Amino acid sequence: MKRKTILKTGITALMLTSLAGGGYNTAYAAFDENLNTYTLDAVIVNADRTKNQFGDTITEQSYYRTGGDVKVITREEIEKRHYNDVTEAIKRVPGVTFTNAGYRGGEYGYNSYNNSMAINGDTRVIVLVDGRRVDNSTSTRFGSSAASAGRTMVDLNQVVSMASVDKIEVIKGPGASVYGADATGGVINIITKKGTAKNQGTIDLSTGSWKKHIYNISYSGAAGNDKSWKYFFSATRNMAHDSKYHDGLTDKDHTYNGTKYKEEGVTFRLDKDLGGDKELKFWYNHQNGKDGYPITARDWRYWSQADWNRIIERTTRPGGYGNTDNPGYRNLFSLDALSGSYNAYRNNDIDISYTFKKDNGMESFIRFYSQKHHYWGVDRYPSWILADGSYVPFPDSPEWGDFIKNYKFPKGLSPTLSYYEENHGFQLQYGKSLGINDILASVTIDKAKQLKTQLNRKTNQNEMTTVHRDSVFGFVQDKIHINDHWDLTPALRFSHYSDFVGGTYSHAGGDTIYTPAINTEYAFSDSFSGYVGWTKIYRPIKARDYSIATPNGDALDDEKGDVYTIGLRKDIGDKTTVNVNYDWTKMKNAVTYYTVWDTASDDWRSRAVNAKEKKESFNVTLDHQFNENWTLSLAYTYLHDKWEAKHGEEFDPDISLNENSNVNTMINKLRPANHYTANLSFEKGKWYTGLLANWYTGCSTEAFTHKRALVLDWNLNYEINKDLSTYVTVTNLTNQAYENAYSAYNGKGAAPQPGRAWMFGVKYKF
Repeated sequence: MKRKTILKTGITALMLTSLAGGGYNTAYAAFDENLNTYTLDAVIVNADRTKNQFGDTITEQSYYRTGGDVKVITREEIEKRHYNDVTEAIKRVPGVTFTNAGYRGGEYGYNSYNNSMAINGDTRVIVLVDGRRVDNSTSTRFGSSAASAGRTMVDLNQVVSMASVDKIEVIKGPGASVYGADATGGVINIITKKGTAKNQGTIDLSTGSWKKHIYNISYSGAAGNDKSWKYFFSATRNMAHDSKYHDGLTDKDHTYNGTKYKEEGVTFRLDKDLGGDKELKFWYNHQNGKDGYPITARDWRYWSQADWNRIIERTTRPGGYGNTDNPGYRNLFSLDALSGSYNAYRNNDIDISYTFKKDNGMESFIRFYSQKHHYWGVDRYPSWILADGSYVPFPDSPEWGDFIKNYKFPKGLSPTLSYYEENHGFQLQYGKSLGINDILASVTIDKAKQLKTQLNRKTNQNEMTTVHRDSVFGFVQDKIHINDHWDLTPALRFSHYSDFVGGTYSHAGGDTIYTPAINTEYAFSDSFSGYVGWTKIYRPIKARDYSIATPNGDALDDEKGDVYTIGLRKDIGDKTTVNVNYDWTKMKNAVTYYTVWDTASDDWRSRAVNAKEKKESFNVTLDHQFNENWTLSLAYTYLHDKWEAKHGEEFDPDISLNENSNVNTMINKLRPANHYTANLSFEKGKWYTGLLANWYTGCSTEAFTHKRALVLDWNLNYEINKDLSTYVTVTNLTNQAYENAYSAYNGKGAAPQPGRAWMFGVKYKF
């Protein structure tokens, strides 16, 4: 992208931002950590529980939201439930689903094995920390448009440790225009802890199943004569040996070899009150980890000496790769787990923000950020057939021990694959209250780069590829308070991406795309409110999408479409609230992988195509407080997709999952048809206990080992005194066999989720 184009787009953005100038209104946002309260939009907030007139839970960044289905996981819940990572925290939210291989870390470059998530069935989800996007536009480590994969561009568990998380906002659908035109499914906004006026430290130690140990230490406080400096520091270590799981094919417990991991993190945040509305924030986050790399679990039905030899022999003939033609094929991947293959990462993030004005809850600030992320992996498995023509010994045979001890691994395998990603950026935001109008505008300039190094096994040489991309995006939003019970929020976003520079990518950028949105909330009464929203979607092609051929060799187009949402909230008495939400996505140019008819070869071929997509999702939730001790939340989620061909392409009429063909089947049958959740909690005096149930039904037995799965998580917390508490957590209480991912290549049951595991912990405040 030419610098003049960047400058021109930036100037355009700043001109739009200047439209928010003029006028003044009293700033309402003022914090008092000693009382644990603050005022925002003239609403008194206490202990993160207070809601506005529309029933929305208020947070420090509520001014971004413009209606829609929003769930907030509060600091109080995080502390009482003792979530180990962000994934564990948000899996209780209705409409949020996960896809992973049953272990941490994933497989770099192969999205189907990585941790991915969807909101209301859409994996195009944006992840933020304190309102700042944390993805990299050049990444090929994350993101794929395959029906069985995910398009979330980050691994949630590698973003930040739970010790530094204050709250998590889950915004479903188009209820937050500010966060980007590509947030089709929604947004996960992680809000971090800041220092408090009172100096206080916390030590949190826990241990449990599979030699799992978690150590957390944090300290926060204030400094200076006027206590204007606030600081927060946390350090975390999370590690475990190989996990266990209940196998749905054999109905037996097994060890998931190669799943051990060790991860660490350090976070430091410093806030300076400069007087009036002015604040300065410095935030540094470091995360690193070394995670096991088993690829898949074994197929125990074919775990024998005879099957081992049969599987290897079959790979020497055409069609011998994959479970369909070679049952039990994935057992060969056990060599990765047993020979020490692993993946590792190291992240360093810096965010410096200067807030120069606050107006009616809106912050005006300048932000500079830098993200440097390094991912690498070592794939150490021996060749299945050795140089002398013999087969690798069966791992359960007497010969295996001596073989793996004496085997000389080829040189150059440290690492076999490496991704170095970095992006740096600048953001200017300005908010101004003008009578009934709260105008908020922002512009962000982001410069991203990825350096990929991969070992060519044929030449035993490392091949390097560098890709650059510059982006400019922003928005102007006007939250119009028509009256005390009606808000109307029109917004206009713009996105400008340069060409991919370097590598083999040919997609041309340079166009500035404008995407409007409009959302409204209306309170019919103190106990009844509703919302309606529409947003125009624009999602640029990601780097990974260029690695898959199109039917005619044409370049893929960027994704475009519309998302609509409608919902109602109703309080039934003082103790019961019901929420109903419906989302409809209509993409005219979505990207996915289909099996299409290839005239040249007179056969069906897998290709990446632009197609029409219609997606529906329905959520209903009920929250009820029986009395001062007992509360219950119930929810139901239904999802459905329908894809249609365009440009005269044909879809394979064979909808067999084993043929990996039709995208409608691949999406709808690769997830449960129905998802029910129940969250029951009891609190009295020093005791707190909670039971979370996730019930998945309508699972296709072509992809999953069971038609339904009930997964229970339980925790118990006891406060010994005001400074010391102890707790127990049990995940997968009934040791349920279940999966949330499927690949025809690996077969059913290849991605089992962890079995029953317990943790015992002690938390001390000083």
